[in-house]
Amino acid sequence: MPTLVVGPNWVGDMIMAHALISFLKSKRPDDPIHMLAPSWSLEVARRMPEVDQVIELPFDHGQLKLKERWAFARKLRFSRYHRAFILPNSLKSALIPAMAGIPRRIGWRGEYRYKLLTDLRILHEARFPRMIDRYMALGFPANLALSANQLPEAPPLPRLTMDEASQAHLVSTHGLDPSRLVALCPGAEFGPAKQWPLDRFADLATRLIDAGHQVILLGSPNDADDIELLINQIAKSKRESLVNLTGLTSIPEAVDLIGLSKAVVTHDSGLMHVAAATGRPLVALFGPSSPTHTPPLSETAVTLTHPVPCHPCFEKECPLKHQACLSELSVDEVFDALLQQIQRIA
Repeated sequence: MPTLVVGPNWVGDMIMAHALISFLKSKRPDDPIHMLAPSWSLEVARRMPEVDQVIELPFDHGQLKLKERWAFARKLRFSRYHRAFILPNSLKSALIPAMAGIPRRIGWRGEYRYKLLTDLRILHEARFPRMIDRYMALGFPANLALSANQLPEAPPLPRLTMDEASQAHLVSTHGLDPSRLVALCPGAEFGPAKQWPLDRFADLATRLIDAGHQVILLGSPNDADDIELLINQIAKSKRESLVNLTGLTSIPEAVDLIGLSKAVVTHDSGLMHVAAATGRPLVALFGPSSPTHTPPLSETAVTLTHPVPCHPCFEKECPLKHQACLSELSVDEVFDALLQQIQRIA
């Protein structure tokens, strides 16, 4: 009988959920796994080989629409799910599995959903500092998963598959040279406190180009203005080795582009988790967030931050107005770490 997983709303969280998905499939390989999620995070689930079917959640973020949710849930009844894992902690995420009459509904306690879950877990955050462990714990009986260090099995590292045909098309279309390609992801969707200064990224890109690398810039349409400022700080004579695809790629294309790269530099972001899940050498820059909670889940990743007493603060804007956790992180430090990462696959 199939299992329904109500997936997270965000790309990075969806990648961290892959540990639970692959664990569930390893234990019951003949049970189909269906993933229910919004379209933007569902694109990541399509690259998880253990997911047998994806179902797009047809409601915008924040919409309740009880009548429409009821009608949607009634259609899910035909799949005869025997259990549902509900990864977000919201009330809305638990409504559809309950309305669909799925007999076992497993999730952490959250937002007034006590009656909607049949297996409700109470999260002690200090016992599960990493998001990946919180998801993984739902795969075990509650009495066997009292803390991250008591999980019967360690979470497997998330992995996304590449589309070789897509990669070949991207190389041809954008004139890429995978033998010397380095991906930079300078965007900061969360807020300016997470962003390493743009002039540092421009300096880093220049050093990479001078060292013979081709640099590709990746990000969402919201990053376009920042990327333009960054590019304007790079000498025109060097821009032939710079490819700006900010806002021009889908999530699957970003996965494939990162998978082509020799190494990646990014903030703590969805693209950081994409890079980790492709197994590419990665330098992750952490500002107000913590690598203890959402680390890049890869054996080929390093994290950098400048140590300050106020770190981590988890604020979108630096309360002290100095952003020292990132602004004091030098280009030399990042460049040296990146070269060491590139040498791992040389």
